[in-house]
Amino acid sequence: MCMTSNLDKTDASTGDRTIARAYHREFWPGMIGYAVVLTAVLLWGDLDGESPWRFVWAILPVVPLLWVVVAILRHIRRIDDYQRFLLLQGLAVGFCVAMLAAVTVAFLEIAGLGLTGDGWIIYGAGMLGWLVTSTVSRAR
Repeated sequence: MCMTSNLDKTDASTGDRTIARAYHREFWPGMIGYAVVLTAVLLWGDLDGESPWRFVWAILPVVPLLWVVVAILRHIRRIDDYQRFLLLQGLAVGFCVAMLAAVTVAFLEIAGLGLTGDGWIIYGAGMLGWLVTSTVSRAR
């Protein structure tokens, strides 16, 4: 019979599962709120209309995302140092990629290339940088 140390296990500990549940309990209401508000904005916001209220409608989906930011900050405080290092490493690379994308898009626009949805390009690049860095870091 082979005895294995508990340190050799790769599954999450009870504490890690408790932390993950707390994070999901705080994160998902913000994301659901975002989806509901975004749906309302897309249905009734008249974003391509002429009313000055369209600007209020346009930023309305940001409000429930503040809940998500708070959930992430609380999660960072709960996790251990190594998990925090991995998370912050992914966030840092994602931020750098987003800044590189922002500068690239800005220079392309100065040169006359009319990009539509350039904010989404920057957002997507940053999120992709975060995802790839986090995935590679956790695989090591």
